[in-house]
Amino acid sequence: MSEVWTAFEHHIWKNLKESGLDLHDNFILAVSGGLDSMVLLEVFLKLKPKAKLKVAYFHHGPSEDKILIEYRDRARDFLKHKISGLKNENISFFTEESQERLATENEMRNSRWQFLKSLMSSDEVLVTAHHLDDRLETLLLKMIRGTSIDGFLSFKMWNQEIFRPFLETSKTDILSYSQKQGVDWIEDPSNKDEHYLRNWIREKWLKDLDAKVISGRENLAKSLYKIGQYSSENQTLELVCDPRSESIVLSRQWYVSLSKADQLRSLALFLKKHQIYTFTSGQLEEIRKRLDKNQKDITFELLGKKWVIKASQIMLQ
Repeated sequence: MSEVWTAFEHHIWKNLKESGLDLHDNFILAVSGGLDSMVLLEVFLKLKPKAKLKVAYFHHGPSEDKILIEYRDRARDFLKHKISGLKNENISFFTEESQERLATENEMRNSRWQFLKSLMSSDEVLVTAHHLDDRLETLLLKMIRGTSIDGFLSFKMWNQEIFRPFLETSKTDILSYSQKQGVDWIEDPSNKDEHYLRNWIREKWLKDLDAKVISGRENLAKSLYKIGQYSSENQTLELVCDPRSESIVLSRQWYVSLSKADQLRSLALFLKKHQIYTFTSGQLEEIRKRLDKNQKDITFELLGKKWVIKASQIMLQ
């Protein structure tokens, strides 16, 4: 490590590690030039200095609002200058401009995702700067429009395609980090336009909530996040096993992609599949810790069984 990491950076590294992405070195960063995504870029430059990063900016194209067009052009130029100034051959800048006028939030989101996914290859992970407040706004929108429990489960930190390392981090903490680290960014003028329901929720409803109840927004965000976590933990977990083996052999790649809670659940289910029903939560945690290593080959004995861990397999003998 060339420099001391801040507490904020350590927290994001923990999210990388728990998502099984700490050793991964190919990322696409969705960057708009705004506060959240510029902090995302800054953090990845520090935590993954040798990684290959594709910095991707989508220009939402023509608009009747001249201020918006000027902002979009300025954000693109700002990012081009930022990336070229890094003089790092591992970091490249990709951009695309919509040729059609995108009038709704849904049209903008769909076009943006289409562009980002067009950049992805099989070994790349897409990273976005969605944070705790974004998740709150998204869930409130889904609840207003009508959603099932799946709506709470769809916004995960890591879903095997999209990584959202700030999902447990508040906007306030992101702003504080940017101020301490001197991160430059450009404010999107449309963020204040209450014509968009999301902006009305953010600028009117949630601000009124905070004025009425101290820490109301933060408490609501954390409560909905916990509901999502609880719902996830109580969903049926299906083990992913190595199809090449006749016995029950767990896929190590799948296992490391799980959250800590799901790793413990998968180990409990794995033991039961091997007719082992007597174990404690402490023993599960001990197994999880032993598996939480970067070595390709690991062996140890626990619960009367020999654990044999290969690069892609977790086996019991």
